[in-house]
Amino acid sequence: MDEFREKLELDEEEMYREAMTNAYLLITNKLTFDELFEYNGCYLPYNPKTDNISNSILEDLIDYFCELEEYEKCSEIKKIKDSVDNKE
Repeated sequence: MDEFREKLELDEEEMYREAMTNAYLLITNKLTFDELFEYNGCYLPYNPKTDNISNSILEDLIDYFCELEEYEKCSEIKKIKDSVDNKE
């Protein structure tokens, strides 16, 4: 049973990592939704077909990539967040 729980936790971590990476690729226009879907099936932390990406998701992305020390991605996401904030 412990082996099953460990596998489940790894799967959840992997899905989370993929969701955050996919969101980054989508909001930075590195891939379209269709390209992303073909690329890896498309786990996302929000629904791009019905939801606008919220500031809280953008903040979560920034925090996630900061923890990984991927500061270039943080900077790109911060610019997008700032442009969204300026439009409101």
